Amino acid sequence: MFVPDLDDLVLESDEESGIRELGRRFLARGPWTTVAFLVKTKTDPEGDWEGPFLWLYRYQKVAQGWKLVSRFRTTETAQLEILMAAFEEWKDYLSPGR
Repeated sequence: MFVPDLDDLVLESDEESGIRELGRRFLARGPWTTVAFLVKTKTDPEGDWEGPFLWLYRYQKVAQGWKLVSRFRTTETAQLEILMAAFEEWKDYLSPGR
């Protein structure tokens, strides 16, 4: 799948698709671009929304536009909580002089 322009990238976000986008961040821009999505999902149209989950998508610039090369998706809310705790614990490593 190719995307002409990443600024026009849309996750199907409605009751029918079972995906609700809560937010997005571009973590890196350039020939290789990484986008983080915060989403809720549901597998059954009559079911409840589950999540939130983190989806990381990596795109490569090619002649046809942008090609999805890889993706990572958390599958449980607990995974996102563990990841957030790890980032909090590691934030001091980003301080100058460390």
